[in-house]
Formats: sequence, structure tokens, C-alpha cells
Amino acid sequence: MNFYINTFNYFHCICILPAYNKPRIKQKINSNIPVQLQILLINEGSLTRTMQYLTGQIISIEIIQQTYKTHQLKNFQRKMRFVWLETEIYTKLIFARSLWILLQNSLISQTINNNKPIGNSFIKNELDIHKKIHEIYYGYCYLLEKDIKSKHAIWGRKYTLYYKTKSYVTIQEIFSPYVISFFE
Repeated sequence: MNFYINTFNYFHCICILPAYNKPRIKQKINSNIPVQLQILLINEGSLTRTMQYLTGQIISIEIIQQTYKTHQLKNFQRKMRFVWLETEIYTKLIFARSLWILLQNSLISQTINNNKPIGNSFIKNELDIHKKIHEIYYGYCYLLEKDIKSKHAIWGRKYTLYYKTKSYVTIQEIFSPYVISFFE
């Protein structure tokens, strides 16, 4: 399965582990994924906060692309954002693509700071969200490998964030192999 990461990058999946079959997926994850990476891939907390603890640095974002499409009659806005999560010294850690469906004038649309990691906005505004992980995947992408300066296959995940039982954002994250080094 191949899917767009953005208009320039294709991610080629070698393996996709769907998260809906929990006992089976847990067995596959335990036997195929390094423990350090499991902590990041199946973590349902704030990835940004976890990376700050691991690196000891503030994690910021580099916005690569951001698009908005407003549907006036339906009273919602669709937003797509492509970012790199990186350290203070500009080490690229995680590539993330997010797709938002925001009702105009809703609490969520007023809360999100476009120049900050998503998790930071939720934490700062004390919003209680729920994360549902859909799949974990393993593959490669030539241009992402070039950006992170690594020829290794890369892991990623896809999940949806819910606030008060409504889905607001679906996120795909691809992890640099470099993130494992912070566990050593």
C-alpha cells in the first residue's frame, strides 16, 4: 500500500499492523518492534511531551505545508498540515501529517496554535482528548530518508484524536530511526 505524505513524497509500506485486533497486534508488536520504539508507537499520551522528556530539549515544529479549505454553507473548515517535529538544534525527529475537520467558532478551532505541536495546544488549554491508534506501519520513503539522513526503513503510525466523542484530527507520524538513540 502506498499513500501520499505530501505532494512530493510517497511512503511505501512494507508492513501494516492494524490496531483493531489488540491481542494479535500486541503479539506482533512485541516480537517485531524494538521496545524503545514500542513506547513511542503505542503511546496514547502526548508524543511531543514524551520527546521533550527523552531529549531534554524543547520540541518545536517546522511547518512544511499548510492548507485551509472553508465550507461556508456547511459551517466547517478543513485544514491539512505537514510538519517536522525537531529539537532546539534542528534535529528532525518525526514527520507528521494532520487532517483537521473544524467547526467554525468551536472550542477546538479557537484552541489550536498553528505554530506549535498539536499536543502542546491541548495540554496548555487543559482539553481532555482521546487517541485511537488505527495502524502501525513500517516502510520507506526516499525523500524523508534524505531529510533525516538515514537509509534505514522507518516506522510510523496513524491515529485519530477525539474530543467529547467527536473526531477532530487524523494524524500520520513517521519516526526517524534517530529517536531510538535517546533511550540509550
